[in-house]
Amino acid sequence: MISRNNTRHLLASAIAFIFILSTTAPVTLSQRRRVKKQASVTTQKAVTHQLPPWTRQVRPARTYDVLHYTIKTRFDVPGKMVVGDETVMLKPLASGFKSFELDASNMKIEAVTLSESNTMLQWKQPPDKLAITLDRTYEPSETITLRIRYRATPERGLYFIPKGSDGNTSWSKPAQIWTQGEPEENHHWFPCYDFPDDKATSEQYITTGADEIAISNGTLLETTNNADGTRTFHWKMEQPHASYLVSLVVGNYAKLEGVYKNIPLEYYTYRGTEETAQRAFVKTPEMMRLFGQKLDYEYPYNRYAQTIVASFIFGGMENITATTHADSEILYGTTKDAQLAQENLISHELAHSWFGNLVTCKDWSELWLNEGFATFMEAVFREHEAGRDAYLEEMRSNTSLYFMEDMLKYRRPIRYDRYGSAIDIFDATVYKKGALVLHMLRETVGDEMFWKALHRYLEEYRYKPVGTEDLQRVFEATTNQQLGWFFDQWVYKAGFPELRVRSLYHAPTQSLTLEVAQTQSADAMTPLVFRL
Repeated sequence: MISRNNTRHLLASAIAFIFILSTTAPVTLSQRRRVKKQASVTTQKAVTHQLPPWTRQVRPARTYDVLHYTIKTRFDVPGKMVVGDETVMLKPLASGFKSFELDASNMKIEAVTLSESNTMLQWKQPPDKLAITLDRTYEPSETITLRIRYRATPERGLYFIPKGSDGNTSWSKPAQIWTQGEPEENHHWFPCYDFPDDKATSEQYITTGADEIAISNGTLLETTNNADGTRTFHWKMEQPHASYLVSLVVGNYAKLEGVYKNIPLEYYTYRGTEETAQRAFVKTPEMMRLFGQKLDYEYPYNRYAQTIVASFIFGGMENITATTHADSEILYGTTKDAQLAQENLISHELAHSWFGNLVTCKDWSELWLNEGFATFMEAVFREHEAGRDAYLEEMRSNTSLYFMEDMLKYRRPIRYDRYGSAIDIFDATVYKKGALVLHMLRETVGDEMFWKALHRYLEEYRYKPVGTEDLQRVFEATTNQQLGWFFDQWVYKAGFPELRVRSLYHAPTQSLTLEVAQTQSADAMTPLVFRL
Protein backbone atom coordinates (compact mmCIF):
# COMPACT_ATOMS: atom_id res chain seq x y z
CA MET A 1 0.00 0.00 0.00
CA ILE A 2 1.17 3.48 -0.82
CA SER A 3 0.94 6.19 1.81
CA ARG A 4 -0.17 9.61 0.68
CA ASN A 5 1.74 12.89 0.87
CA ASN A 6 0.64 16.35 1.69
CA THR A 7 1.43 17.93 -1.66
CA ARG A 8 -0.89 18.63 -4.53
CA HIS A 9 1.86 17.86 -7.01
CA LEU A 10 2.16 14.26 -5.91
CA LEU A 11 -1.55 13.51 -5.99
CA ALA A 12 -1.89 15.18 -9.37
CA SER A 13 1.01 13.09 -10.64
CA ALA A 14 -0.53 9.97 -9.16
CA ILE A 15 -3.91 10.62 -10.77
CA ALA A 16 -2.21 11.24 -14.08
CA PHE A 17 -0.23 8.04 -13.54
CA ILE A 18 -3.46 6.03 -13.15
CA PHE A 19 -5.59 7.97 -15.64
CA ILE A 20 -2.97 7.55 -18.34
CA LEU A 21 -3.75 3.83 -18.54
CA SER A 22 -7.42 4.35 -19.33
CA THR A 23 -6.55 6.52 -22.34
CA THR A 24 -3.87 4.28 -23.80
CA ALA A 25 -4.52 2.03 -26.77
CA PRO A 26 -3.24 -1.57 -26.70
CA VAL A 27 0.52 -1.61 -27.10
CA THR A 28 1.87 -3.38 -30.18
CA LEU A 29 5.09 -5.35 -30.29
CA SER A 30 6.84 -2.56 -32.19
CA GLN A 31 5.68 0.01 -29.65
CA ARG A 32 7.24 -2.02 -26.86
CA ARG A 33 10.58 -1.16 -28.48
CA ARG A 34 12.31 -4.19 -27.07
CA VAL A 35 14.89 -2.11 -25.26
CA LYS A 36 17.75 -4.30 -24.02
CA LYS A 37 17.25 -6.80 -21.27
CA GLN A 38 13.57 -6.09 -20.55
CA ALA A 39 11.92 -9.21 -19.26
CA SER A 40 8.73 -10.38 -20.97
CA VAL A 41 5.48 -10.56 -19.01
CA THR A 42 4.21 -14.03 -18.18
CA THR A 43 0.42 -14.29 -18.16
CA GLN A 44 -1.19 -15.63 -15.00
CA LYS A 45 -4.82 -16.49 -14.34
CA ALA A 46 -5.20 -14.16 -11.40
CA VAL A 47 -3.56 -11.07 -9.97
CA THR A 48 -1.45 -12.21 -7.02
CA HIS A 49 1.50 -9.78 -7.04
CA GLN A 50 3.45 -12.77 -5.74
CA LEU A 51 7.20 -12.38 -6.12
CA PRO A 52 9.37 -15.38 -6.96
CA PRO A 53 11.26 -16.95 -4.04
CA TRP A 54 14.25 -14.67 -4.53
CA THR A 55 16.91 -14.20 -1.88
CA ARG A 56 18.50 -11.01 -0.61
CA GLN A 57 21.68 -10.17 -2.52
CA VAL A 58 24.62 -8.48 -0.82
CA ARG A 59 27.40 -6.60 -2.56
CA PRO A 60 30.67 -8.53 -2.52
CA ALA A 61 33.13 -7.33 0.10
CA ARG A 62 35.83 -5.52 -1.84
CA THR A 63 39.40 -6.11 -0.68
CA TYR A 64 41.14 -4.47 -3.65
CA ASP A 65 40.67 -1.72 -6.23
CA VAL A 66 41.35 -2.60 -9.86
CA LEU A 67 43.15 0.26 -11.60
CA HIS A 68 43.64 -1.09 -15.12
CA TYR A 69 42.98 -4.11 -17.35
CA THR A 70 45.13 -4.91 -20.40
CA ILE A 71 43.49 -7.73 -22.36
CA LYS A 72 45.18 -9.44 -25.31
CA THR A 73 42.97 -11.86 -27.22
CA ARG A 74 43.07 -14.03 -30.28
CA PHE A 75 40.43 -16.54 -31.30
CA ASP A 76 40.14 -20.15 -32.32
CA VAL A 77 36.88 -19.73 -34.24
CA PRO A 78 36.22 -23.42 -35.09
CA GLY A 79 36.85 -24.33 -31.45
CA LYS A 80 34.94 -21.27 -30.15
CA MET A 81 37.88 -20.51 -27.89
CA VAL A 82 39.47 -17.32 -26.61
CA VAL A 83 43.24 -17.37 -26.15
CA GLY A 84 43.98 -14.64 -23.64
CA ASP A 85 46.95 -12.89 -22.08
CA GLU A 86 45.83 -10.35 -19.51
CA THR A 87 47.50 -7.89 -17.16
CA VAL A 88 45.56 -6.68 -14.12
CA MET A 89 46.82 -3.73 -12.07
CA LEU A 90 45.29 -3.34 -8.61
CA LYS A 91 45.81 -1.89 -5.14
CA PRO A 92 44.88 -3.44 -1.78
CA LEU A 93 42.20 -1.71 0.27
CA ALA A 94 43.64 -2.86 3.60
CA SER A 95 46.95 -3.90 5.13
CA GLY A 96 48.15 -7.48 5.06
CA PHE A 97 46.78 -8.20 1.60
CA LYS A 98 48.04 -11.55 0.34
CA SER A 99 45.24 -13.46 -1.37
CA PHE A 100 42.17 -12.53 -3.37
CA GLU A 101 39.75 -13.73 -6.05
CA LEU A 102 38.86 -12.61 -9.53
CA ASP A 103 35.69 -13.72 -11.30
CA ALA A 104 36.49 -16.28 -14.02
CA SER A 105 34.34 -19.04 -15.55
CA ASN A 106 35.08 -21.87 -18.00
CA MET A 107 38.77 -21.01 -18.23
CA LYS A 108 41.89 -23.08 -18.37
CA ILE A 109 44.47 -21.01 -16.51
CA GLU A 110 47.97 -21.59 -17.86
CA ALA A 111 50.01 -19.26 -15.64
CA VAL A 112 49.68 -16.45 -13.11
CA THR A 113 52.76 -14.30 -12.51
CA LEU A 114 53.85 -10.95 -11.14
CA SER A 115 54.43 -8.88 -14.25
CA GLU A 116 57.60 -7.06 -13.26
CA SER A 117 59.54 -9.96 -11.73
CA ASN A 118 57.87 -12.83 -13.59
CA THR A 119 57.46 -14.53 -10.21
CA MET A 120 55.13 -17.52 -10.48
CA LEU A 121 52.14 -17.31 -8.14
CA GLN A 122 49.97 -19.99 -6.63
CA TRP A 123 46.37 -20.15 -7.79
CA LYS A 124 43.34 -22.39 -7.75
CA GLN A 125 39.92 -22.33 -9.37
CA PRO A 126 36.85 -22.52 -7.14
CA PRO A 127 33.56 -22.44 -9.10
CA ASP A 128 33.46 -19.30 -11.27
CA LYS A 129 36.54 -17.84 -9.55
CA LEU A 130 40.30 -17.54 -9.90
CA ALA A 131 41.82 -17.53 -6.39
CA ILE A 132 45.35 -16.10 -6.32
CA THR A 133 47.93 -16.18 -3.52
CA LEU A 134 50.61 -13.51 -3.73
CA ASP A 135 54.32 -13.93 -2.93
CA ARG A 136 54.03 -11.78 0.24
CA THR A 137 51.69 -9.39 2.01
CA TYR A 138 51.06 -5.99 0.41
CA GLU A 139 49.95 -2.60 1.74
CA PRO A 140 47.44 -0.10 0.27
CA SER A 141 50.34 2.13 -0.79
CA GLU A 142 51.60 -0.58 -3.16
CA THR A 143 50.46 -1.42 -6.67
CA ILE A 144 50.31 -5.05 -7.78
CA THR A 145 50.49 -5.98 -11.46
CA LEU A 146 49.57 -9.53 -12.42
CA ARG A 147 49.82 -11.38 -15.71
CA ILE A 148 47.30 -14.13 -16.39
CA ARG A 149 47.56 -16.45 -19.40
CA TYR A 150 44.46 -18.48 -20.09
CA ARG A 151 42.16 -20.16 -22.58
CA ALA A 152 38.38 -19.73 -22.33
CA THR A 153 35.46 -21.49 -23.96
CA PRO A 154 32.73 -19.05 -22.97
CA GLU A 155 29.14 -20.18 -22.67
CA ARG A 156 28.10 -16.59 -22.09
CA GLY A 157 29.67 -13.16 -22.39
CA LEU A 158 31.36 -13.76 -25.78
CA TYR A 159 29.65 -15.27 -28.82
CA PHE A 160 30.87 -16.67 -32.14
CA ILE A 161 28.31 -16.02 -34.90
CA PRO A 162 28.75 -17.77 -38.27
CA LYS A 163 28.28 -16.05 -41.61
CA GLY A 164 24.70 -16.19 -42.83
CA SER A 165 21.73 -14.65 -44.62
CA ASP A 166 18.04 -14.62 -43.86
CA GLY A 167 17.21 -15.19 -47.53
CA ASN A 168 15.06 -12.06 -47.82
CA THR A 169 17.78 -9.48 -48.40
CA SER A 170 20.41 -8.67 -50.99
CA TRP A 171 23.15 -8.64 -48.36
CA SER A 172 24.61 -11.24 -46.05
CA LYS A 173 25.79 -11.15 -42.47
CA PRO A 174 29.53 -11.58 -41.99
CA ALA A 175 30.94 -14.00 -39.46
CA GLN A 176 31.17 -12.14 -36.16
CA ILE A 177 32.50 -12.30 -32.64
CA TRP A 178 30.83 -10.02 -30.12
CA THR A 179 30.57 -9.62 -26.37
CA GLN A 180 27.77 -8.81 -23.94
CA GLY A 181 29.00 -8.00 -20.44
CA GLU A 182 25.97 -6.77 -18.53
CA PRO A 183 25.05 -7.70 -15.93
CA GLU A 184 27.88 -10.07 -14.93
CA GLU A 185 29.00 -11.91 -18.07
CA ASN A 186 32.45 -10.57 -18.98
CA HIS A 187 34.21 -12.92 -16.57
CA HIS A 188 33.38 -15.70 -19.03
CA TRP A 189 36.03 -14.35 -21.44
CA PHE A 190 38.52 -12.46 -19.25
CA PRO A 191 39.23 -12.64 -15.49
CA CYS A 192 37.95 -9.53 -13.76
CA TYR A 193 36.11 -8.06 -10.81
CA ASP A 194 32.66 -8.47 -12.37
CA PHE A 195 30.45 -6.16 -10.32
CA PRO A 196 29.49 -2.53 -11.04
CA ASP A 197 30.88 -0.87 -7.89
CA ASP A 198 34.53 -0.84 -9.06
CA LYS A 199 35.81 1.27 -11.95
CA ALA A 200 39.07 0.84 -13.84
CA THR A 201 40.59 1.93 -17.13
CA SER A 202 41.16 -0.69 -19.82
CA GLU A 203 42.88 -1.45 -23.09
CA GLN A 204 42.68 -4.31 -25.55
CA TYR A 205 44.90 -5.88 -28.18
CA ILE A 206 42.50 -7.84 -30.38
CA THR A 207 43.92 -10.09 -33.13
CA THR A 208 41.63 -10.78 -36.09
CA GLY A 209 41.67 -12.25 -39.58
CA ALA A 210 43.20 -10.20 -42.40
CA ASP A 211 39.81 -9.08 -43.75
CA GLU A 212 38.29 -8.29 -40.36
CA ILE A 213 38.33 -5.32 -38.02
CA ALA A 214 38.02 -5.15 -34.24
CA ILE A 215 35.81 -2.49 -32.65
CA SER A 216 36.25 -1.73 -28.97
CA ASN A 217 36.24 0.97 -26.31
CA GLY A 218 38.04 4.30 -26.33
CA THR A 219 40.63 5.25 -28.92
CA LEU A 220 42.21 3.06 -31.59
CA LEU A 221 45.91 3.64 -31.00
CA GLU A 222 47.43 1.27 -33.54
CA THR A 223 46.69 -1.42 -36.11
CA THR A 224 49.47 -3.94 -36.71
CA ASN A 225 49.75 -6.28 -39.69
CA ASN A 226 51.25 -9.50 -38.34
CA ALA A 227 53.60 -11.88 -40.16
CA ASP A 228 51.05 -14.71 -40.01
CA GLY A 229 48.50 -12.69 -42.01
CA THR A 230 46.44 -11.57 -39.00
CA ARG A 231 45.93 -8.03 -37.74
CA THR A 232 46.01 -6.69 -34.18
CA PHE A 233 43.96 -3.68 -33.09
CA HIS A 234 45.10 -1.77 -30.00
CA TRP A 235 42.27 0.11 -28.25
CA LYS A 236 42.56 2.12 -25.03
CA MET A 237 39.83 3.51 -22.77
CA GLU A 238 41.36 6.14 -20.51
CA GLN A 239 38.37 7.03 -18.33
CA PRO A 240 37.46 4.59 -15.53
CA HIS A 241 34.39 2.42 -16.04
CA ALA A 242 32.68 -0.68 -14.68
CA SER A 243 33.98 -3.99 -16.02
CA TYR A 244 30.64 -4.92 -17.63
CA LEU A 245 31.16 -2.08 -20.15
CA VAL A 246 34.31 -3.63 -21.67
CA SER A 247 33.47 -4.95 -25.14
CA LEU A 248 34.66 -6.07 -28.54
CA VAL A 249 33.12 -6.80 -31.93
CA VAL A 250 35.07 -8.56 -34.69
CA GLY A 251 33.91 -8.90 -38.30
CA ASN A 252 34.16 -7.70 -41.88
CA TYR A 253 32.32 -4.39 -41.48
CA ALA A 254 31.72 -1.26 -43.52
CA LYS A 255 32.50 1.89 -41.54
CA LEU A 256 30.44 5.08 -41.84
CA GLU A 257 31.69 8.28 -40.26
CA GLY A 258 30.17 11.44 -38.85
CA VAL A 259 31.03 14.10 -36.33
CA TYR A 260 29.46 15.96 -33.42
CA LYS A 261 31.50 19.06 -32.65
CA ASN A 262 35.00 17.57 -32.48
CA ILE A 263 33.85 14.10 -31.47
CA PRO A 264 34.14 11.44 -34.20
CA LEU A 265 31.05 9.30 -34.74
CA GLU A 266 31.41 5.82 -36.20
CA TYR A 267 28.70 3.52 -37.48
CA TYR A 268 29.69 -0.05 -38.33
CA THR A 269 27.32 -2.05 -40.50
CA TYR A 270 27.21 -4.93 -42.98
CA ARG A 271 28.39 -4.27 -46.50
CA GLY A 272 25.38 -3.47 -48.66
CA THR A 273 23.41 -1.94 -45.76
CA GLU A 274 25.22 1.39 -45.54
CA GLU A 275 22.28 3.51 -46.68
CA THR A 276 19.85 1.84 -44.26
CA ALA A 277 22.24 2.21 -41.35
CA GLN A 278 22.96 5.84 -42.17
CA ARG A 279 19.23 6.59 -42.12
CA ALA A 280 18.83 4.88 -38.75
CA PHE A 281 21.74 6.69 -37.09
CA VAL A 282 21.29 10.10 -38.71
CA LYS A 283 19.86 11.77 -35.59
CA THR A 284 22.72 10.72 -33.30
CA PRO A 285 24.43 14.17 -33.39
CA GLU A 286 21.17 15.93 -32.52
CA MET A 287 20.59 13.53 -29.63
CA MET A 288 24.09 14.29 -28.33
CA ARG A 289 23.49 18.01 -28.65
CA LEU A 290 20.13 17.86 -26.87
CA PHE A 291 21.30 15.70 -23.98
CA GLY A 292 24.40 17.84 -23.51
CA GLN A 293 22.29 20.99 -23.50
CA LYS A 294 19.61 19.66 -21.14
CA LEU A 295 22.12 18.30 -18.66
CA ASP A 296 24.56 21.20 -19.13
CA TYR A 297 27.12 18.42 -19.47
CA GLU A 298 28.55 17.61 -22.88
CA TYR A 299 29.02 14.04 -24.09
CA PRO A 300 31.76 12.88 -21.70
CA TYR A 301 34.05 10.88 -24.02
CA ASN A 302 36.16 11.53 -27.11
CA ARG A 303 34.42 9.10 -29.49
CA TYR A 304 31.08 7.39 -30.01
CA ALA A 305 30.60 4.27 -32.11
CA GLN A 306 27.52 2.17 -32.89
CA THR A 307 27.87 -1.33 -34.31
CA ILE A 308 25.19 -3.76 -35.46
CA VAL A 309 25.53 -7.47 -34.80
CA ALA A 310 23.58 -10.62 -35.65
CA SER A 311 21.70 -12.80 -33.16
CA PHE A 312 22.17 -10.23 -30.40
CA ILE A 313 20.48 -11.32 -27.20
CA PHE A 314 19.10 -7.83 -26.43
CA GLY A 315 18.00 -4.78 -28.40
CA GLY A 316 21.15 -2.80 -27.63
CA MET A 317 23.96 -2.41 -25.12
CA GLU A 318 25.74 0.75 -24.00
CA ASN A 319 29.32 -0.55 -24.01
CA ILE A 320 31.40 2.49 -23.18
CA THR A 321 31.99 4.64 -26.32
CA ALA A 322 31.04 1.59 -28.43
CA THR A 323 27.33 0.75 -28.34
CA THR A 324 26.20 -2.56 -29.81
CA HIS A 325 22.79 -2.86 -31.52
CA ALA A 326 20.84 -5.86 -32.75
CA ASP A 327 20.69 -5.84 -36.54
CA SER A 328 17.00 -6.77 -36.28
CA GLU A 329 16.35 -3.41 -34.59
CA ILE A 330 18.31 -1.26 -37.04
CA LEU A 331 18.17 -2.82 -40.51
CA TYR A 332 14.69 -4.27 -40.85
CA GLY A 333 12.29 -1.51 -39.84
CA THR A 334 10.73 0.63 -42.58
CA THR A 335 7.39 1.63 -41.03
CA LYS A 336 6.93 4.82 -39.04
CA ASP A 337 6.51 2.82 -35.82
CA ALA A 338 9.71 0.90 -36.52
CA GLN A 339 11.63 4.11 -37.14
CA LEU A 340 10.37 5.61 -33.89
CA ALA A 341 11.43 2.41 -32.12
CA GLN A 342 14.90 2.80 -33.65
CA GLU A 343 15.14 6.37 -32.40
CA ASN A 344 14.09 5.29 -28.91
CA LEU A 345 16.67 2.52 -28.87
CA ILE A 346 19.47 4.76 -30.19
CA SER A 347 18.63 7.59 -27.76
CA HIS A 348 18.30 5.12 -24.87
CA GLU A 349 21.77 3.62 -25.38
CA LEU A 350 23.33 7.05 -25.97
CA ALA A 351 21.76 8.36 -22.74
CA HIS A 352 23.67 5.68 -20.85
CA SER A 353 26.86 7.58 -21.67
CA TRP A 354 25.80 9.87 -18.82
CA PHE A 355 23.54 7.56 -16.78
CA GLY A 356 25.19 4.17 -16.46
CA ASN A 357 28.67 4.76 -17.88
CA LEU A 358 29.78 8.07 -16.39
CA VAL A 359 27.69 7.58 -13.24
CA THR A 360 26.98 3.91 -12.51
CA CYS A 361 24.63 2.11 -10.14
CA LYS A 362 26.67 0.70 -7.27
CA ASP A 363 24.80 -2.60 -7.33
CA TRP A 364 21.94 -4.13 -9.31
CA SER A 365 19.32 -3.16 -6.72
CA GLU A 366 20.02 0.43 -7.85
CA LEU A 367 19.62 -0.43 -11.55
CA TRP A 368 16.92 2.19 -12.09
CA LEU A 369 19.65 4.84 -11.85
CA ASN A 370 20.91 3.43 -15.16
CA GLU A 371 17.84 2.14 -16.95
CA GLY A 372 15.10 4.37 -15.60
CA PHE A 373 17.14 7.42 -16.61
CA ALA A 374 17.89 6.07 -20.09
CA THR A 375 14.19 5.32 -20.65
CA PHE A 376 13.28 8.80 -19.40
CA MET A 377 15.76 10.37 -21.81
CA GLU A 378 14.07 8.56 -24.70
CA ALA A 379 10.96 10.59 -23.88
CA VAL A 380 13.00 13.78 -23.55
CA PHE A 381 14.23 13.34 -27.11
CA ARG A 382 10.68 12.58 -28.27
CA GLU A 383 9.54 15.80 -26.58
CA HIS A 384 12.26 17.71 -28.44
CA GLU A 385 11.28 16.15 -31.76
CA ALA A 386 7.50 16.24 -31.58
CA GLY A 387 6.38 18.27 -28.57
CA ARG A 388 4.87 17.77 -25.15
CA ASP A 389 2.07 15.50 -26.33
CA ALA A 390 4.59 13.07 -27.80
CA TYR A 391 6.50 13.09 -24.50
CA LEU A 392 3.31 12.30 -22.60
CA GLU A 393 2.48 9.55 -25.07
CA GLU A 394 5.81 7.94 -24.18
CA MET A 395 4.83 8.15 -20.54
CA ARG A 396 1.44 6.57 -21.30
CA SER A 397 3.23 3.71 -23.05
CA ASN A 398 5.57 3.32 -20.07
CA THR A 399 2.55 3.26 -17.76
CA SER A 400 0.82 0.55 -19.77
CA LEU A 401 3.86 -1.71 -19.79
CA TYR A 402 4.47 -1.23 -16.08
CA PHE A 403 0.82 -1.95 -15.26
CA MET A 404 0.96 -5.09 -17.39
CA GLU A 405 3.87 -6.35 -15.33
CA ASP A 406 2.19 -5.38 -12.07
CA MET A 407 -1.06 -7.09 -13.07
CA LEU A 408 0.29 -10.23 -14.73
CA LYS A 409 3.65 -10.90 -13.14
CA TYR A 410 4.55 -9.36 -9.76
CA ARG A 411 4.77 -6.15 -7.76
CA ARG A 412 8.02 -4.92 -6.21
CA PRO A 413 9.74 -1.66 -5.26
CA ILE A 414 12.00 0.01 -7.84
CA ARG A 415 14.99 -0.34 -5.54
CA TYR A 416 14.99 -4.01 -4.64
CA ASP A 417 17.84 -6.22 -3.46
CA ARG A 418 16.17 -9.62 -3.82
CA TYR A 419 16.60 -11.63 -6.99
CA GLY A 420 17.85 -14.98 -8.23
CA SER A 421 20.37 -13.60 -10.70
CA ALA A 422 20.90 -9.98 -11.64
CA ILE A 423 19.12 -10.32 -15.00
CA ASP A 424 15.87 -11.00 -13.11
CA ILE A 425 15.37 -7.35 -12.24
CA PHE A 426 15.88 -5.89 -15.71
CA ASP A 427 12.13 -5.45 -15.89
CA ALA A 428 9.37 -2.91 -16.48
CA THR A 429 9.54 -1.76 -12.86
CA VAL A 430 13.12 -0.58 -13.39
CA TYR A 431 12.74 0.73 -16.95
CA LYS A 432 9.19 2.01 -17.19
CA LYS A 433 8.21 2.89 -13.65
CA GLY A 434 11.71 4.27 -13.18
CA ALA A 435 11.13 6.68 -16.08
CA LEU A 436 7.69 7.60 -14.76
CA VAL A 437 9.09 8.41 -11.32
CA LEU A 438 11.66 10.71 -12.91
CA HIS A 439 8.84 12.37 -14.85
CA MET A 440 6.96 12.93 -11.59
CA LEU A 441 10.11 14.23 -9.90
CA ARG A 442 10.49 16.69 -12.78
CA GLU A 443 6.90 17.86 -12.27
CA THR A 444 7.35 18.06 -8.49
CA VAL A 445 10.48 20.25 -8.36
CA GLY A 446 9.95 22.11 -11.65
CA ASP A 447 11.85 21.95 -14.90
CA GLU A 448 14.64 24.38 -14.03
CA MET A 449 15.49 22.74 -10.71
CA PHE A 450 15.20 19.24 -12.19
CA TRP A 451 17.86 19.78 -14.87
CA LYS A 452 20.03 21.82 -12.52
CA ALA A 453 20.00 18.94 -10.02
CA LEU A 454 20.88 16.40 -12.70
CA HIS A 455 23.86 18.50 -13.77
CA ARG A 456 25.04 18.62 -10.17
CA TYR A 457 24.50 14.85 -9.81
CA LEU A 458 26.72 14.17 -12.84
CA GLU A 459 29.39 16.59 -11.69
CA GLU A 460 29.58 15.20 -8.16
CA TYR A 461 29.47 11.50 -9.04
CA ARG A 462 31.21 11.18 -12.40
CA TYR A 463 33.36 8.04 -12.56
CA LYS A 464 31.77 6.85 -9.30
CA PRO A 465 29.22 4.22 -8.28
CA VAL A 466 25.99 5.68 -6.87
CA GLY A 467 22.87 4.78 -4.93
CA THR A 468 19.40 6.30 -4.69
CA GLU A 469 20.40 8.14 -1.54
CA ASP A 470 23.00 10.06 -3.57
CA LEU A 471 20.40 11.19 -6.08
CA GLN A 472 18.02 12.21 -3.30
CA ARG A 473 20.73 14.17 -1.49
CA VAL A 474 21.62 16.13 -4.64
CA PHE A 475 17.98 16.97 -5.37
CA GLU A 476 17.37 18.10 -1.81
CA ALA A 477 20.50 20.25 -1.79
CA THR A 478 19.67 21.80 -5.16
CA THR A 479 15.98 22.50 -4.56
CA ASN A 480 16.18 23.17 -0.81
CA GLN A 481 13.28 20.76 -0.36
CA GLN A 482 12.90 17.65 1.78
CA LEU A 483 12.12 14.87 -0.66
CA GLY A 484 12.23 11.83 1.58
CA TRP A 485 8.46 11.43 1.20
CA PHE A 486 8.84 11.25 -2.59
CA PHE A 487 11.62 8.66 -2.69
CA ASP A 488 10.02 6.67 0.12
CA GLN A 489 6.73 6.29 -1.73
CA TRP A 490 7.91 5.91 -5.30
CA VAL A 491 11.32 4.18 -5.07
CA TYR A 492 11.42 2.26 -1.80
CA LYS A 493 7.79 1.08 -1.76
CA ALA A 494 5.91 -1.05 -4.25
CA GLY A 495 2.75 -0.37 -6.20
CA PHE A 496 0.86 2.81 -7.02
CA PRO A 497 -2.21 4.79 -5.85
CA GLU A 498 -5.37 2.96 -6.85
CA LEU A 499 -7.94 5.52 -7.93
CA ARG A 500 -11.39 5.21 -9.47
CA VAL A 501 -12.08 7.97 -11.99
CA ARG A 502 -15.66 8.69 -13.14
CA SER A 503 -16.58 11.27 -15.72
CA LEU A 504 -19.82 13.02 -16.63
CA TYR A 505 -20.10 15.21 -19.71
CA HIS A 506 -22.91 17.82 -19.73
CA ALA A 507 -23.59 18.66 -23.38
CA PRO A 508 -25.67 21.84 -22.95
CA THR A 509 -22.91 23.53 -20.95
CA GLN A 510 -20.06 21.61 -22.62
CA SER A 511 -18.66 20.82 -19.18
CA LEU A 512 -16.88 17.71 -17.97
CA THR A 513 -17.09 16.63 -14.35
CA LEU A 514 -14.51 14.22 -12.97
CA GLU A 515 -14.96 12.27 -9.75
CA VAL A 516 -11.79 10.74 -8.33
CA ALA A 517 -11.83 8.33 -5.40
CA GLN A 518 -8.90 6.48 -3.87
CA THR A 519 -9.91 2.85 -3.44
CA GLN A 520 -7.13 2.20 -0.93
CA SER A 521 -7.21 3.54 2.61
CA ALA A 522 -6.03 7.14 2.44
CA ASP A 523 -3.95 8.49 5.29
CA ALA A 524 -4.46 11.75 7.12
CA MET A 525 -2.14 13.60 4.76
CA THR A 526 -4.28 12.96 1.67
CA PRO A 527 -5.52 16.38 0.46
CA LEU A 528 -9.23 16.78 -0.15
CA VAL A 529 -8.73 19.46 -2.79
CA PHE A 530 -6.18 19.26 -5.57
CA ARG A 531 -5.44 20.70 -8.99
CA LEU A 532 -4.74 18.77 -12.19
